[in-house]
Amino acid sequence: MLDADIFLKGNIISLKSISFPFVSPTLKKTFMRKKSFSGCQLFGVGRLLSKMILAYLLVIFTSGRLCAQKNSSAETFTTTGQVLDGEGHAVDAVSVFNSRNKKGTVTDATGNFKIDARQGDVLSFSKVGYQEQIATVISAAMAPVHIQSATKALDEVVVVGYGSQKQVNLTGAVDQVSGKVMADRPITRIAQGLQGEIAGLNVVTTTAGGAPNATQTINIRGYTGLGVTGGPLVVIDGVQGGDINSVNPADVESISVLKDAASAAIYGSSAPYGVILINTKKGRKNAPPSITYTNNIAFAQPIGLPKMVNSLDFAKIYNEAFTNAGRGLAFTDDVIQRMKDYQSGKISTETVPTKTGADAWGSWFEGNANHDWFKVYFKDFATSQQHNLGINGGGNNSTYYVGLGYNDHSGLYNYGNDDYKRYSVRANLSSTVTNWMTIGLRSMLARSINNTPNTYAGRTGGNYMHQIARKFPNVALKNPDGGYSDPGDILLMKNGGRVIQTEDDAIVTGEVNLKPAKGWEIVSNYTFDGIFNNQSSQVKTLYTKLPSGTLSPMSGSTPNSFSRNSNRNEHTIANLYSSYEKSFGNHNMKLLAGFVRELTTYTAFGASNNNLYSDDIPSLNTTYNPTATISDENRELAVQGYFGRFNYNFKEKYLVEFNGRYDGTSRFLKDVRWKFYPGVSAGWNIDKEGFWKGGVAKTIDALKIRGSYGSQGDQSFLGVASVSTWYPFYPSLATSAPTSNNWLFGTSQQASVGLPPLVNNELTWVTTTSYDLGLDASLLNHRLNVRYDWYVRNAKDFAGPSVVLPAVLGTGVPQANNTTIQTKGYEVTVQWRDHIGKVGYGIRATLSDYTGKVVKYPNPTKLLSTWYAGQKMGEIWGYSSDGLYNNKNLGQALPAQFWTGRWQEGDVHYIDRDKSGRIDYGANTATNSGDMHVIGNNTPRYQFGFGIDLNWKNFDFNAFAQGVAKRDAFINSNYFWGMQSSEFQSSPFTAQINNTWTTYHPSGYFARPYMNTEIAKNQQVTDRYLQNAAYLRIKNVQLGYTLPIRLSSAAYIKRARIFAGVENLATFTRLIKTMDPELSISDGKIYPLQRSFSCGVNVTF
Repeated sequence: MLDADIFLKGNIISLKSISFPFVSPTLKKTFMRKKSFSGCQLFGVGRLLSKMILAYLLVIFTSGRLCAQKNSSAETFTTTGQVLDGEGHAVDAVSVFNSRNKKGTVTDATGNFKIDARQGDVLSFSKVGYQEQIATVISAAMAPVHIQSATKALDEVVVVGYGSQKQVNLTGAVDQVSGKVMADRPITRIAQGLQGEIAGLNVVTTTAGGAPNATQTINIRGYTGLGVTGGPLVVIDGVQGGDINSVNPADVESISVLKDAASAAIYGSSAPYGVILINTKKGRKNAPPSITYTNNIAFAQPIGLPKMVNSLDFAKIYNEAFTNAGRGLAFTDDVIQRMKDYQSGKISTETVPTKTGADAWGSWFEGNANHDWFKVYFKDFATSQQHNLGINGGGNNSTYYVGLGYNDHSGLYNYGNDDYKRYSVRANLSSTVTNWMTIGLRSMLARSINNTPNTYAGRTGGNYMHQIARKFPNVALKNPDGGYSDPGDILLMKNGGRVIQTEDDAIVTGEVNLKPAKGWEIVSNYTFDGIFNNQSSQVKTLYTKLPSGTLSPMSGSTPNSFSRNSNRNEHTIANLYSSYEKSFGNHNMKLLAGFVRELTTYTAFGASNNNLYSDDIPSLNTTYNPTATISDENRELAVQGYFGRFNYNFKEKYLVEFNGRYDGTSRFLKDVRWKFYPGVSAGWNIDKEGFWKGGVAKTIDALKIRGSYGSQGDQSFLGVASVSTWYPFYPSLATSAPTSNNWLFGTSQQASVGLPPLVNNELTWVTTTSYDLGLDASLLNHRLNVRYDWYVRNAKDFAGPSVVLPAVLGTGVPQANNTTIQTKGYEVTVQWRDHIGKVGYGIRATLSDYTGKVVKYPNPTKLLSTWYAGQKMGEIWGYSSDGLYNNKNLGQALPAQFWTGRWQEGDVHYIDRDKSGRIDYGANTATNSGDMHVIGNNTPRYQFGFGIDLNWKNFDFNAFAQGVAKRDAFINSNYFWGMQSSEFQSSPFTAQINNTWTTYHPSGYFARPYMNTEIAKNQQVTDRYLQNAAYLRIKNVQLGYTLPIRLSSAAYIKRARIFAGVENLATFTRLIKTMDPELSISDGKIYPLQRSFSCGVNVTF
C-alpha cells in the first residue's frame, strides 16, 4: 500500500491555512497536517497545482485499491437485471460493463442481461441516444435500471446564473445544449461547434478567417452597438469573465445560454447582451476510475480560393483597360509572343532582363510566365491532429475529473509553414469534509503557440491575401538563374523571419460549499484567471541576384529588425452567495443573495528596433538603430456588485422570478458609478390545470407560456480596452518627441505636450431593457418539442458626439450619452426524437431573425455619412441601374455626372430617380439623397440550423447544416471588381476578367474597365452589383461505429467507437465565386476557410 508520508517528505503538497481530509482512513491523519507556502509566479502555481492534482488522484486511487483488497476474496456470481427507459419500456442493445473485471454484455430484446459480478461491483449502462447510468451490484437479482433519453434528460435540469432550475420551472429565455454537439469534430474552439446549434446565438467568423489560430465572435440576439459591439458574458463553472477560447471543447459537459435580461440580470453590468454558461466535466461519487481517450486526424483543403486568369487573357484585357484610360498598351507584342511560346513549350524561362536598361529581371509587364498564384502559395491539403484524455471517478466523499488536451494544426501556407499548437490540462476536484461541508478545486492550465512567417514586415493575414491577389499571372516564379523573383513573397515566407506568439492561460478556483441546514446553502469561491502573451517578431535581410550577378537587397526585407511584446491580463473574482429553498404545501420558493468583487489588471510592454548586427542573433540587444520604439501600458478596472433572486411557484403551475443587481464600476466617477438593475419573469404551465384533459392532453404533453422584463448596464460601450476607455473621465495628454516638434525653442527642438480634449464627468452606463414573450410545448408523448421567443431590446445612452463647439476652443469635444438603438426579433427551436423499428433518429432545427434601428442619434440633418435617427441597421444606400450603356441609349440625352470622365459604351447606366438631369447624391442626407436610395440590407436575416442523427445497432450517423436565408452585400474591393484604378491593386480573377465588358465581349456583367480613376464611375454602390449573400452550408457529417461489447471487453475496453467525418462538406450560394458567404461582410481578403476530412477513435476504459 502506498504510504502518504512519502508525499510530505517529497513536499508535493504545501498549503497555508487549508486542510484536505480524504477518503482513505490511513491517509486522512497525515493529510490533515498543515504546511505553508509563500506566493509564487505563474509556473510556480502550475507546479503546485500539478502536485495537488497528483496527490488527490493518488489518494483516491489508493482508496480504491484498499476497497479492492477488502473485496478481493468476495464470491463471484452471475447477476441478472433489466434495463428500462423513462416510460418503463424495455431497452435492447444496451452495453453493460463491469468496471472491475472489464467484462461486458448487452441487453436482449426484452432488456434483460446477465453478467458475472461481485457484491459492490459498479456496472455502467450506455447506449447511443441515452444518458449513461451507473448502478452498484447488491445481490444476484438487481432492481430494474432506468436510463433516460439524452434529450429528455437534458431538458430536466438547466444551469442558470448561480444555480440550476428544473426545465418545467424556467420562466426566462434559456437554452442548453450538451457538449456532445462538439464531440469528435476537428474543431479547436467552442464557438465553431455552437454555430447554428442555438437559436439567437450568432457565431461570426473574424478577419482571421480559417487561420490555424483563428477565433470567432459570438453575439446573442443581434445588434449591441454602433460600430462598437458588445458580446455575451462567459461564465465557466460558475465563475464570470472567462475566455471561451481557453476551454478545450473535449472538457465541456454542457453549455447554457441566457438570452433575456431577466435571466441575465443577476450578472448585472457584466452581461447586458446575454450570458454563456459553460460547465466542464466533473467526477461522480462512488464511481470507479473511467479513462476516455479520443483522437482526431484531419486533412483540410482550402475552399473558395479565387482562380486566376490565363496570362494571355490577362494581357489582352489589361491592354484594353489601358487603352480606355488613354495610356497606350500595357503589354508589348514581344511580351505577348513570349507568353505564347512559354505556354506552347517553345521556351522554359519565365522572364528576361528588363528592356529598361536597368540591371534587373523583367517583372510586372515583362514576364511571360503563366501562374495561378493561389495554387502556388497555398497547399492542396494541411493536416491537423487532436488528442484528448479524460479521467473521472470518485469515492464515497471525493470526485475528480482530469482532462488533458493536445492540438497540432498546420496551416495552408505552401512556403514557410504556419502552424498552431495548444496544450491544456484541466482538473476539477471536490471532497466532502462533513455532511454539511464540501470543498473544491478547479484549475486549468494551457499554452498555445502560433508560429507564422513574417513577410513584407508583417504582411500576413488579409494583407498577405491582397499581395497574392494583385500579382500578375505572367510574373516569374523564379528567374533564369534559379533564384526567386523580386518583388515576391516566397523567399520572404521561407527565410524572411518569423512571428512567434505564445499565450499562457491559467485559471484556479477554490470553493467552499456549506449546507448548515436543510434547504440552506452557502457558497464562497475565489478565482484567479490570467492570460499571459509574449510575441517576438523578426525581419531578416534577404538578397536576390541581378542579371549581372550582383546581389541586391530584396524589397520588404530591409531594414532588418526585431521586436518583442508582452502583456499580462489578470482577473480575480470573489463570489459569496447563499440560497435557501423551502416548500409549504403547494407553495415552493427559493431565495438567493450574494456579493461579487472583480479586479482586472492589464500590463503591457513592447519594444522594437531596426538594424540587427546579425540576423542569426535576433535580440533587442543586437540592434543599433538610435531611435528604438518603446511602449508601456498599465491599467486597472474594478467592479463590485450585490445580487439577489427570488423564485416562487404554486404546484409548479404558476411561476414567478425576481432578479436584481446593484453594480458599481471604477470606470465612472462616484456620482454616476452605482446603479440598480432589476428583472422579473413569470410563467404558466397550462398543462397542469385541471381543465387540461382528453384529446388535447394526450396530444400536447406540456404547454407553458412565459414572459419577462429586465434591465442591465453596459460599461464596455466605449470601445476596445485602452486607457481612454478604462478611464474616460481622465483627460489624455498628447505628447510629442523633440524630433517630431515643428517649433524651435531657442535654437533647438523640445518635447511638447498638447492640450487634452474635454471629458464628460457625467458619462455613465448604457442601460439595456428587454421584453420577452415565450412559449414551450412538448407534444406526442414528448417526441416533439417546440420553443418560441419574441423579444424587443432597447439600449439607451450609448456614447455619441457632443454638440459642435466653436473652433476657437482649440481641443476636441467629449462624448455624451445621447444615442439609443432598438433590436427586435424572434427564435424558434424544434426537436423531434423517435424510432422506426430498430432505427432511432432525432431531428433538430433552429430559426432566428432580428432587425435593428437607430432610435436616437445627434445628427439633425440626417447626413448619410454617419448614423441618424430612424435608420435601419445594415442599410445599404446606392443607385439604381438598368444595365450598361450601348449604342442605342448612348444616342439619347445623357445625364450629367459628378464623377470624372464621360459616358461610353459599356459604362453603367444609372437611373435619374429625381429627374434632375444629373446623377448624384444630392445633399447626401436621408431627406435629400439625390438619386440614391436604400437598395439592400446586410443584416443576416433568418439564420437557421438543421441537424439529424440516426442510430442503428452499432452504427450512428450525424449531419448538420446552417446558413442564412436572406442577406445583401456590397463588396467594394478587388476581390469583387477584379479591375481597379491602379494596375498594381487589381486582381486578375477568372470570375471577373471573363465576365467584363470589352469590345470583344459586349455582354459582360462588369462594366467597361479603365486603368485610371475614371473607373470610379462604374464602381459606385448600385443595385446592379448588389450581391445575394444567402447560403446553406453542410457544416458537419459524421459516421461512427461502436465495437460490440463482446469484442471491446475482451481488450478491457468499456466502449470503443471509430468515426469519420467531413467539416464544411458543401456550400450552396449565389454569391460571386471569389467570396465566401460566411465572410461576405468583408472585403474577401481573408485566410480561406477549409473543408476537412477527419477520422478518429473514442475509447473508454
